[in-house]
Amino acid sequence: MNMLWFAAEQNIRRCAIATEWRRDQVGEAQYSAVVLGATGNVGGCIVQLLIKNPLCKKLVVVTRRKTNAFADPDPKVFEVVVNMDRLEQEVAPHAQGIDVALAAFGVGKGSAKMPEEEVRKIEIAYPEAFCRAAKAGGARVCGVMTAAGADPESGLKYAKIIGEKEKAVESVKFDFLGIYRPAVILGNANTPNVLSYVMPLLHWTLPSKYHSIHKNDLARAMVAQSEQVFLAIAQGNAPKEATVKILEYKDMEPFFIKGECGEA
Repeated sequence: MNMLWFAAEQNIRRCAIATEWRRDQVGEAQYSAVVLGATGNVGGCIVQLLIKNPLCKKLVVVTRRKTNAFADPDPKVFEVVVNMDRLEQEVAPHAQGIDVALAAFGVGKGSAKMPEEEVRKIEIAYPEAFCRAAKAGGARVCGVMTAAGADPESGLKYAKIIGEKEKAVESVKFDFLGIYRPAVILGNANTPNVLSYVMPLLHWTLPSKYHSIHKNDLARAMVAQSEQVFLAIAQGNAPKEATVKILEYKDMEPFFIKGECGEA
């Protein structure tokens, strides 16, 4: 890890999880954010965390269709419904002045039943277009959810596609890009409830990067890491070169706390 980022993270981490830290920082370095996948399991938690976070002054949520999820939104929330095949062009006007971009968007386990071309569009083309629009709007920090085992050289189709997704978003060159690699996501509508009890019992048999993670904890990790880095940039502690950080289970674990996704 770049030593400047390490020093900045260590300096901020002492109080990053505490509620008092957020209260003390309000007004000093507030930020605006844009989220892709806001109606999904993890994306929905990200949105709730940002709505309740006093450091987030403006939140743009990008959706494929109008939903009731934001029927009675916080005044700082702006829903943007886009044609996904024109994602970059349609998000760009709404991304002006954005500081942080977060993408929790993808096919998930449904990829096995879809043509590879469609999977690539959803997993690679759309997130890359979103990142380009956010970067053009001024975003310096980005977080993207991928998956454990991502590898562009993998012989497994899905792992290869997710690896290519990582390379695609890396090419956008944010000041800081966090790549979040969950394995089994618990609390997910697509994950059987029984796995919430079974998977933790199997953790001792698995490498830590394949440990299950609750959707709330994944969302917290994406928001908290991005926020820490944004504050480091605001304080002038950012390196000049673009930085990419891959976060697997152990890297995200320090951000885990008990509670619902709307609780900081």
